[in-house]
Amino acid sequence: MKKPTFIMILSYSLASLAQHFALFAVKKKSLRFLFKLSILTVFNCYFINSTIAQDERLSESVRSILEELAGDESGEEAGNSITERLYDLSEKPVDLNSSDEQELSRLFFLTDFQVKSLADYVRKSGKILTVFEIMNIPGFNRDLAEMLAPFITLGSQKDRTVDSSRISSNLVMTFSQKFGTGDTTAPGPPWKLLSRYRLAAGRINAGFTTEKDAGELLLTGKPPGPDFYSANISWSGKGVLRKVIAGDISGSFGLGTCVNTGPATGLSLTAAGYLSGGDEIRLCTSTDENNFFRGAGFSLKFRKVSVTCILSDNRIDATVDTLPGTGTRTISTFYRAGLHNSSATLKKKDAVREYAAAISASCDFNNIRFGVVWSGVRFSIPVRKAAGDPESVFDFEGDRNSVMSVWYKAVTGKLILFGEAAADVGLKTAVVQGASFRLSDRLTGNLLCRSYAPGFTSFHGKGLFQSSSGDNVRGIFGNFTFEAARYLFISCGCDLRWYPWLRYRCSTPSEAKSCQAMVKYQPAGPCSAEIAYDYRCSVYDDPEKEGIKKQYEAVSHSFKGAFRITAGDNLAFTTRLEYRRAVVPESRGTALIQDISVKFSDLPLRCWFRCALFTTDDWNSRIYAYENDLPGTFNIPALSGKGSRIAVMLQWEPIRATELRIKYSTGDLAGREAPGPSDLRIQLKLRF
Repeated sequence: MKKPTFIMILSYSLASLAQHFALFAVKKKSLRFLFKLSILTVFNCYFINSTIAQDERLSESVRSILEELAGDESGEEAGNSITERLYDLSEKPVDLNSSDEQELSRLFFLTDFQVKSLADYVRKSGKILTVFEIMNIPGFNRDLAEMLAPFITLGSQKDRTVDSSRISSNLVMTFSQKFGTGDTTAPGPPWKLLSRYRLAAGRINAGFTTEKDAGELLLTGKPPGPDFYSANISWSGKGVLRKVIAGDISGSFGLGTCVNTGPATGLSLTAAGYLSGGDEIRLCTSTDENNFFRGAGFSLKFRKVSVTCILSDNRIDATVDTLPGTGTRTISTFYRAGLHNSSATLKKKDAVREYAAAISASCDFNNIRFGVVWSGVRFSIPVRKAAGDPESVFDFEGDRNSVMSVWYKAVTGKLILFGEAAADVGLKTAVVQGASFRLSDRLTGNLLCRSYAPGFTSFHGKGLFQSSSGDNVRGIFGNFTFEAARYLFISCGCDLRWYPWLRYRCSTPSEAKSCQAMVKYQPAGPCSAEIAYDYRCSVYDDPEKEGIKKQYEAVSHSFKGAFRITAGDNLAFTTRLEYRRAVVPESRGTALIQDISVKFSDLPLRCWFRCALFTTDDWNSRIYAYENDLPGTFNIPALSGKGSRIAVMLQWEPIRATELRIKYSTGDLAGREAPGPSDLRIQLKLRF
């Protein structure tokens, strides 16, 4: 029998997908379709061999973390920040065979002592030859080694020559517009425009970021410009003065409870490693319009002692009210969304002046490192908490706040200990204590306890497992990863949380729990698979009850399965199936997702295609599914109702210095007469 050609395989796959999609639209029983499509994918890929493509590895390495963030109210903000930093790493991979901890620390999801373990290993054992050699280093396992793969190179630092006179830069412009959901009352055009420019010349790095969100005016302010702009410049050295930054700054010290303007930190229930806020100041590239420092900062290091300082004078968004009878202006709420597309939100823009300062001092003694962090904030207008609202009894009030923390990180053998204790000006406390351990070459685990007192306030802090509101949670977390057999990994995690005071949607102290179990099969060949079970339980007010609020437990179970086949850099198939059941109120949801990635050998063109078919009873059984998107963009749509979603993305690279990506996605719900909403995104990247 003649071996199928690539074009035949692709054509037959797409034709079969279209045929079964039509059947799904008219038949309620979709399990037969799901089974046939999965078998078809396996059959089509039987004839091809594989190595894992870097774009696919990058997507899968962060997918589970981002899908967990999607369910949180601050998930989009954190997801955007994470994907931006990961994209920067993929563009400029870390030299893993460098013994320079400053270079290795660019892998921001590693702890300080994982960075130290890497540096010590290279100094003592020599050059790392393969990615899987990393799993033998204390503090690492196979999962984490594979997560590192897209973001590292194994070239020796000595083999590289740095030309300090060479100037390199890149410009990325992203245009996006949603159709079918536009707000005709917005003052500006319905499209979004984001531009980022970065320049590097030896030890000097600089850049700027501009953003106009959908509905915002393009030219506003004095002088006229985009709604949001950001610019900065930095110099890095290897002597006593390590770094100087002017402009917009992102900072992270200790474990983040006092200062962390990057993504929210926390261990994934089953993913390897954790997103740690190691000591650093860096150029701010985020589009978060409020949580950053605008001013100057520097970092010093003398032998084993490091000192970092930041001074900031920034304007932030807030809702400002005037007290009746007195005329006193106060801040009722801080506005974090960053959207200024109505008369009400335009009044909140840059309404308050924020003066901030932060200083960190740390000392490194071989296997133990400890430090002290202080941060202070003063507002031009005082904050006034809501009167008569029991939920806001412990909220911050006044025009200034300060936070001080003491932290440590220590390693002994195969055990890593870390902790931080912080207190604000009102003596509200935050305490974090954790441990990462490796009981054997096949078994690794983590254990973490934290307590954020009601009312603890840190305006620029995001500690481990800190809630979006920043306080009122106590919890214990644990997980482990076990290599049960060659290429077979079992991971389990559980997080138990207690809320000692009222919180959003719950008018009594309450509790919540999250559990997940995952089995992964990751051989060196073309195929890989995983299955996962997820359990969530939280307490909320019953909205249908009148008078004194009564609570109910919102419980959900979900089962996920994924099967992947890759064929070098040319072809990749991923089939995902997820079933979710919400117990109270009763609701069920199912989704089948088929991803295809194609790279044409004779053309500078690559294509990603997704078809998602879903049916859910209501919003309670919605399903989040990570979706490949433009680099540096976070996109996890919530699939709810009965319908479909299709997305196509093209990458064209006519010359090495130019890259164009276009993505179009659309969705359709059963019973809708008008076409579903669609989304067009275009990104142009220039290197020069």
